[in-house]
Formats: sequence, C-alpha cells, structure tokens
Amino acid sequence: MTRRGLGVVAGLVMAAALAAVAGAAECKPPLAATPTVVGLTFCADPRLGATITERIRKLREEVRAQRRSGKLIVYASTPISPRGGGDMAVNVAIAASVKARLEKEFGSAVWVLDPGRYQLPEVDGRSAGGGDYMVMWAEVLGGEDGAGRDFDMVHFTGPGDMRAFFGCGRDSVSDCVARHPAAQAITEPARRQAFVRYYTLRASAAYSTGAHDEWNIVVRINRKRGIGDQVAMFFDGRPASPAEMETEITPGYEVR
Repeated sequence: MTRRGLGVVAGLVMAAALAAVAGAAECKPPLAATPTVVGLTFCADPRLGATITERIRKLREEVRAQRRSGKLIVYASTPISPRGGGDMAVNVAIAASVKARLEKEFGSAVWVLDPGRYQLPEVDGRSAGGGDYMVMWAEVLGGEDGAGRDFDMVHFTGPGDMRAFFGCGRDSVSDCVARHPAAQAITEPARRQAFVRYYTLRASAAYSTGAHDEWNIVVRINRKRGIGDQVAMFFDGRPASPAEMETEITPGYEVR
C-alpha cells in the first residue's frame, strides 16, 4: 500500500475512534454507552442491567417456545411513547390490535410479539428510558449471534394500521379520530388538537424514535443473512422493497 493509502486508512481509523469517543460522551452519567449484538450502541442505565438481562432471557424463552410449537414469529413495531401528541394508553391498545389483526390475517401458523406488553419495571425509583428498551429489543431481535434467527418477519405499524384501530375509512379521518373517547376526554383544546393531528397525520412508526432504531436493527440483521434468507420487512401492511430492506434510516436512540 502506498504512503498516501496508509495515510487515508490512518485517517479513517482516527475518525472512527473520535466518533466512538464522541458517541460515548453523549451518554451522561449515570447512563453508559452499551453495545449490542447487532452492532448498535445505546445509552443505558447500568442500574437496570440485571433487570434487562433477565427480561431478555425470558423473552427469548417465550419466542423460542412459540417456535418449538411450530409458529412463524413476527415482531410488530408500534409507537408506544406519547411523543408528538399521542397517548400512551391508546398506543398500547393500538399495538395489541395490530397483533390481533396480523395473527388473524396470516393465520394460525403465525405468532406476533407485541413489544407494548413488555414494559420494564422501575429499579430503585429509576424508570427505563428509550436507550434501555433499545438494548433489550436489539438483543432479543438479534439473538446470540446478531443474525436474528428467532424471527421471520418484522411489521412496522403505519397509518392504515392506526386507522383500522380507530375504525376510520379513507374519508373524514380527522373527524373520525376526534370522535374517539380518548380525544373526547381531553378538555384542553390545544392538547386535543395535538391528539387529532398525531393520529390523523403522523400515527406511524415513521415518527417513532424507537422504531427508527428497530428498522436499523433489522437492516443490520438482514445484511448478515443471504438473499432469500432475510427477515421479511413490512410497513403498514406492505412488503418493503429490496432497497428498503437494506437501507438504514436516521437513528433514534442509537449513539453514533
């Protein structure tokens, strides 16, 4: 290799090292940069480490028990956080409805993992943050070797899934959302408007920080697997194209 080539390589190595340091520096104590099996790093609280490790173990056991019973395994990524005007209780209910609808659509051979059912408990008064959850789900999705062998498909919730929950068709969606009991229960006008705006225009994994990371996790998994052996990816009930399946998007909680 030429001297110029060696200089370029050295520069790339130095840039990568600086990027890693900068990424780690973004994790403010008590959070620490925590690498995962799929190659993504998140800011997580070491105080929750034992709890997360045990939850990962139990989730893998549950998924593999379904696999042993002959099921195809689907992971359903649905926004849970109320960020942007949503409601956490409504989002949890939507996630459950997506699970039920997918299992009905694909039939008895399929079991859907609904992440909304697996909230982490507080530890010493500390609630889990987005980075803690992403460490957990990266390890569950990736499996021990990062190749995601426990999963056959990942479904990302989209506007159509949300509208199905609210019972909305293609006409007057905002009016349909506004009639939902959760919207009717909001007394503050600005908050109600935010609710209607979110579920009419933005109700989708596309606007979820965690879902962005989950998309990139699956892309990393698929890059490790050969064509024809990749995890199927769906968005809003539509199969992702080959380009989508192998393209990373803006990270959410990931430290870069």
